Amino acid sequence: MPGEINLIQLGLWVLVAVSALGLIYVAVAFRLHPIFLVPLAVGALFANIPIPALASSLAPFFLTLQSGLTSGLYPALIFLGWGAGANLTYLIAQPRLLVLGLLTPIAFFLVLFLGYGLGLPPSQAGSAALVGGGDGLAATFLVAKIAPELTGPVVLAAFTLTGLYFLLQPYLVDLLVSKQERMLRMPPSRKVSRRESLLFAAAGLVLTLILVPWAALLTGMYFLGNILKEAGVADRLARTLSNRLADILAVLLGLAAGSQCHAALIFSLTFVKIIVLGLASLLLATTVVILAIRVLNLFSRQKINPLIGAAALGLMPDAAQMVQIMGRREDPHNNLFYHALASSQAALLASTLTAGLLWSILGGR
Repeated sequence: MPGEINLIQLGLWVLVAVSALGLIYVAVAFRLHPIFLVPLAVGALFANIPIPALASSLAPFFLTLQSGLTSGLYPALIFLGWGAGANLTYLIAQPRLLVLGLLTPIAFFLVLFLGYGLGLPPSQAGSAALVGGGDGLAATFLVAKIAPELTGPVVLAAFTLTGLYFLLQPYLVDLLVSKQERMLRMPPSRKVSRRESLLFAAAGLVLTLILVPWAALLTGMYFLGNILKEAGVADRLARTLSNRLADILAVLLGLAAGSQCHAALIFSLTFVKIIVLGLASLLLATTVVILAIRVLNLFSRQKINPLIGAAALGLMPDAAQMVQIMGRREDPHNNLFYHALASSQAALLASTLTAGLLWSILGGR
């Protein structure tokens, strides 16, 4: 009934609606995580409906939907699908890039302390810091576990900040990498057998369960998916996991996260802090790896193009494609894509392992 509508809530819903439509436009026009952001925007519209009776009727549906996020089911199965579609041969062939990608948590912990200095509790600061992983999903998993009250804002920041990062990335690279270094050519990767890939995935799963068992639902599921792919006996299952199932779950995750994007949180100082910390984490993670590559090159005969460090984000293959574009601008015949893809894969593993570690420290029970 018209009398049930709260005018203040109606005004906030209008603001959310304008923001949601803008988010849908950006996601579709610039292809910025549309499979996550479009459902998230729609979920935010539902979450802020100004009619109490309707909101109450929809509550059971969204509570059921959110259970897949709070339990970790959606992220775990999406990582299973990502692993089933991943080609880790370039990472296996370049173990140095694996080690360098595992340096990105340095940035996460620096930003965690910065967030604590800004007045956020460690759980909220840690969730915002993990936005720097670039894939968005590790931060989504972590915030749902240790700071569920900020699930909506952190997920929104995680999947939108990558667009802003890509606008700033060329300036960061120009600042940190000289023209001569950007022209370095990388040798072709060695050929990796299917058996070697299978052993790598199996070893990764076992080591995850031994060293960082709290990352089992992310890193562990990623390696499990890759085992299914590399085993060669479940090809149809691997294709289904990596395509149809992962896409369906991404839509459900977006709706669940969007239903927690309440106007009071989105239009708040806390959300501004999350944006600042998330962007700082993205830029610092890249900076750490680029500087580490430059230091390594001082002592190594086989140089690494520091541009590879700019791909140290779990966002695949977009981060690698950006590095390829930047490299081709300096040398049209330089091919950095597969090396950059290995760097992205290493960063993805680093963010999932860090999510498990922070869950155990900040929210484990």
